Amino acid sequence: MTLEEVRKQIDVVDKQIKSLFKERMILADQVARVKAESEDAIYKPDREEAIITKLTGDVDDSIKKEYTALIKRIMEVSRKYQYGRTLELRNCLNVSFVTEEPKVKKLAMLKHELYICQGYSRDLVNTVSDYEQVMELIRKDEADAGMGIFEDISYGVSDSLHEALAMNDLYIYRCDEVLDEGHRKKVVTFGKQLVVLPEHNRLKIVFVCKNKSGSLASVLSMISDYGVNLTEIHSVPFRGGEWNYRFYIELNGNLLQKEIQALVFQLINETETFKILGSYYCEQ
Repeated sequence: MTLEEVRKQIDVVDKQIKSLFKERMILADQVARVKAESEDAIYKPDREEAIITKLTGDVDDSIKKEYTALIKRIMEVSRKYQYGRTLELRNCLNVSFVTEEPKVKKLAMLKHELYICQGYSRDLVNTVSDYEQVMELIRKDEADAGMGIFEDISYGVSDSLHEALAMNDLYIYRCDEVLDEGHRKKVVTFGKQLVVLPEHNRLKIVFVCKNKSGSLASVLSMISDYGVNLTEIHSVPFRGGEWNYRFYIELNGNLLQKEIQALVFQLINETETFKILGSYYCEQ
């Protein structure tokens, strides 16, 4: 058999797969409708593992891993579709935000970062020694917002500011670039409310993956399936019940978009912990 003949047979099989895929997605839509009505969970890992075990039981070992990977991807794509349909059928994205940037009269920031303060009178800035003190001033309404260097393009991100935001109910709503002695620095302003404006093009999130093989790869694949570009990713280790990592990701998108809402909805349901750290506009 020639290569051309083999390719023709592959084309026939691909058409059959396409037809079966369309049929499966019709069924996925029916599942979404039922689950939206009953408020049942879309992601059921134990059920998926049982199905995979059953389907791969009689598959030759030489192609079992490949077939398992295929079944997992079909399930992932089906879940993606169901999350989007569920949001259409039932407005259940539990994320609160406002659509107006707050007015700031009192600002809190680190003493050694005061030089990056822009647009505010330094007489109205309360300077402290660490980010936890900044957060405390905002919680007590002794400051309307905080400001800090989120990233030095030449050296890396600020783990301390990322961690402080992750552990407190505070959100970035503004990101400015400051040029300091040849170094480009991202300076963020953050407050008590998540602010989402139409012109925002970045969403900052943090999550902890479920403790299983391939969980991070699954999340990254999920983001790619939504056609969303990653503009930054880094991890910070922490010790909870066991050693794990928080993953901080900046996405190119806006929470007002349906696709981004569906992605956030899926991430909320398929990660161990998830939090939005902010929404803002960034030129880079």
